[in-house]
Amino acid sequence: MGFMVDADVVLFNGKVITVDEKKPRAQGVAVKDGRILWVGTNEGVKQAIGRGTQVRDLKGMTVVPGFIESHNHTLMFGLGLSSIDLTKVSSIEEIIALVKERAARQKEGTWITGVGYNQNELKEKRHPTREDLDKAAPKHLVSLRHTSAHGCVVNSLALAKAGITKETRDPEGGKIGKDGATGELTGLLFETPAMKMIDDITPKPTLEDLVPALGDAGRRFLSEGITSAMDASVGGNDIPLQIAAYQEAVERGILKVRHNLAIWSEAVFDYCRFEESLKEARGRLLGLGIRSGLGDEKLRIGPFKIIVDGAFSTVTAVTYEPYGAEASGRGCGVLVVEPEKLARLASLVHGLGWQLSIHGIGDRAIDVCLDAFEAAQKSQPRKDARHRLEHCTMALPRMFDRIKRLGVIPVLQPGFIWELGDNWFRQLGKETCARLKPFRTLLDNKILMAFSSDRPVVSGAPLL
Repeated sequence: MGFMVDADVVLFNGKVITVDEKKPRAQGVAVKDGRILWVGTNEGVKQAIGRGTQVRDLKGMTVVPGFIESHNHTLMFGLGLSSIDLTKVSSIEEIIALVKERAARQKEGTWITGVGYNQNELKEKRHPTREDLDKAAPKHLVSLRHTSAHGCVVNSLALAKAGITKETRDPEGGKIGKDGATGELTGLLFETPAMKMIDDITPKPTLEDLVPALGDAGRRFLSEGITSAMDASVGGNDIPLQIAAYQEAVERGILKVRHNLAIWSEAVFDYCRFEESLKEARGRLLGLGIRSGLGDEKLRIGPFKIIVDGAFSTVTAVTYEPYGAEASGRGCGVLVVEPEKLARLASLVHGLGWQLSIHGIGDRAIDVCLDAFEAAQKSQPRKDARHRLEHCTMALPRMFDRIKRLGVIPVLQPGFIWELGDNWFRQLGKETCARLKPFRTLLDNKILMAFSSDRPVVSGAPLL
């Protein structure tokens, strides 16, 4: 056997997992122009070695194909690397100390941000409050994001700057935290419509902030074996700027991980002006000829992303039965968009040729998502639309036939189980938790599904 061209890289003497049922294992790999040229025996692969070939003896190490991260938040993760890391904190006292330390290094009146706290992992088993943050940094604006990204807590200065008072009503699809006894603000905000009140007053990153953040995220991905990813929330603030940042990062060679970009529905749709927005949507981004699939293998427009509910850890996932660790906070979650409106929006976007990506975690939320998928297909049948059901956490057996019939692809997160499982036990009880994330049953029902991490909600390294 001979090769017409010399390989750029040859790996031999390894355990190569090919993901090919006919030939599941090999010893060597030859690579040319960033693509796998050949996989086979040590003797065969060595024939691709030329003068300029980089050769490596793996000495029995394992080689796998690059991982595809099918749902994460690349830009959010990259930007968050410069914020206070709260993923490992164990108490509110520790949060206060970290915020106080950051405040000592920043000018008064500037923003202090933190990411990844989880109240269920704290000694106090509660969220930090505005009063806690006021102790740490009374002269700074403070915003700490919950690990689920479905909630945040801010201090009094930030609330005042946003114009949020105890008389402020909950925005549709969002929740402003208030003390049940006094009605005073707790500083907590749940779901995008409420969190947006703070996002609107925080300094927006520039192109020169976004591009390096993508580079930082991409380097972490490559170190973990991730070569392709979907950013599931492009356009949360400034969609043209964020897409431009991705283009710039790819063109400069800063971002080497291939990306699909899921377009955040709020980027082109105002749920508070639903009827007007529905009329405008066709003539805005959705009507410019841009849709799922536009681009190339390095950077491509992905699905249209819609959020229906929140998360179990913040008691905002939408369920039929009340849940929650604290009696005062028990409920059935927060429905971000009404079912009838969701069906109409999904039908419009589907009709314009987009793939849909709808976030549904609780059992009721999943039914609402499936209703929307079905309404979209009835309005304009499309073969192989490959609509995505993000998370699909509380999927019930009665839903499986419908998921399969509609050709919907559940996108699930194995890492949630070992990172969030203890929290779910507290919020839902072990009996309910035993039925969550039914990977095996979905496979047994021959339902095509994808795995992902939802980073930075949990750790993103696939081999974990």
